Amino acid sequence: MKLHMKGYILQLLAGSDMLWDSEIAHRTCIEYGKPEDEYWTGSIRAILADLYSGGLVQTPEDQLDDATNKVHFRYAITEFGRQRMADTGLLDLDDLQPKETTQ
Repeated sequence: MKLHMKGYILQLLAGSDMLWDSEIAHRTCIEYGKPEDEYWTGSIRAILADLYSGGLVQTPEDQLDDATNKVHFRYAITEFGRQRMADTGLLDLDDLQPKETTQ
């Protein structure tokens, strides 16, 4: 059984310094076997916005894509986000390693 997308995205960010939203969407679509279309990338961006509004992630950098005229954000997990992951069993703070996403 796969982990829910929000948990998977948090684990991706916990295992990286920072990731662009497009990279997060790409990896998430591959992990869940979803097409990289407007619906799924939009859904993943909505998850990222939810995580941002909850203070679990931050956006230290943004960039305008002139080709698509869209703003892209680089995301990083916050210390609060790491603590919440530990509280919910998504991250072991002793070794700072994300848990497996599949069984």
